Amino acid sequence: MIKKNTIVTVKIEGVTAKGFGIARVEDFVLFTEGGLTGDMLSIQVIKVKKTYGYGRILKILTPSPHRIESPCPISQKCGGCQWQNCDYKAQLGFKTDIVKDALARIGGLSNAPVADVIGMDNPQPYRNKAVFPIVPTEGGGFEIGMYAPRSHRIIPVEVCAIQHPAHVEVLKVLRRHMGSYNISAYDETAHKGIMRYVIVRTSKATGEIMVVLVVNGNGVPMEEELAEALTNAGAATIVINRHRARGNTIMGDGFRVVTGEGFIRERIGQVWYQLSAPSFFQINPVQAEALYNIAVEFAGLTGSEHVLDAHVGVGGVALQAAGKAKEVVGVDIVAEAIADAAKNAEINDIGNAKFVRGAAEEVIPEMLKSGVAPDVVFLDPPRKGCEKELLDGLVAAEVATIVYISCDPATLARDVKILAEGGYKLTAAQPVDMFPMTGKVEVCCKLVKVE
Repeated sequence: MIKKNTIVTVKIEGVTAKGFGIARVEDFVLFTEGGLTGDMLSIQVIKVKKTYGYGRILKILTPSPHRIESPCPISQKCGGCQWQNCDYKAQLGFKTDIVKDALARIGGLSNAPVADVIGMDNPQPYRNKAVFPIVPTEGGGFEIGMYAPRSHRIIPVEVCAIQHPAHVEVLKVLRRHMGSYNISAYDETAHKGIMRYVIVRTSKATGEIMVVLVVNGNGVPMEEELAEALTNAGAATIVINRHRARGNTIMGDGFRVVTGEGFIRERIGQVWYQLSAPSFFQINPVQAEALYNIAVEFAGLTGSEHVLDAHVGVGGVALQAAGKAKEVVGVDIVAEAIADAAKNAEINDIGNAKFVRGAAEEVIPEMLKSGVAPDVVFLDPPRKGCEKELLDGLVAAEVATIVYISCDPATLARDVKILAEGGYKLTAAQPVDMFPMTGKVEVCCKLVKVE
């Protein structure tokens, strides 16, 4: 029986989507942070459950053939990346295996038609958006950066290999301003302090930069001076997000535009998108184009189809599909996203798309019961996957084709199993490397109703 603090020698047999190496001691599974397939490690067991536990690397006895020297000085401390020290080609192979394993182990599909993951020619930098927590430090100071893995311990970010360079420049300006005017960071426990988060979003197409300052109040001291400094650093628009509630949710409900238009613009393929502060959009524009093309291809549109997008966001997939369908209806619970989607349709002169605000699991089953009969449904839920009410509604309506986009292979596999039990067959699964240097992977699946 493996006990806590035991020191064991293990060989890493595989990796997980969270970046853990997988090893086995008899029938006991040990997950080890930083382990790569092929590593021989001396590890200390730091946590024990009934059938599995977690280990910490003490020494790399024989390195994996995939190990390389990390180009990032903080990659082993920061929670943003797990695989800066792993060869990129190997990362792609790991991700294909992660998708296959999830569909087999959770989805019950041992021979799922999973294609090799689509990677990037230049995988760094790729992120067009970053959320940086601002936390108080001892002595009344503050720090801005990223959390260490599974903790609220902040790792200061002075350089980042995966972020757009503009993101780090924004942090430099904000650090100077907060230091110069003695502006406090928000303390979750005491519910005091002003600055909670800074969110930076950039556009590959236009070079525009949006800065969102999340504050415990109505604004930032010496706001005009900060706005001028951020503008000089390249910010096209600056938005204040008022967030006075307790807890660690990132954004509150109130938004105020300080400078600029309150949005930036991005282009994927031939479609332009207007992105406001709270709107979801893929963080990797190069891979987003590949993903959207696959989704539209899987839909098999001929121009006569009625299409429903259950998690439309700002219109990402829906507007790409509109030119090949008769009609597209998008649903989303976020009011600002729906407003952006409608505006994006207008910007691109797309007249056959309309958008409805509401929770997909509530709105869509009612639409289907009332006689709406889509030929194709796009699903692109958050990491937690689809609500069962939505899946049950699609099964009951016998929608011919479902195209499911997911950023979590585990919840995707769970939902695919539900759809398979409802009479659907998984005919294609294409992983896309939306998140290089991490264990995360985006997957686009096609499911068809079996007669």
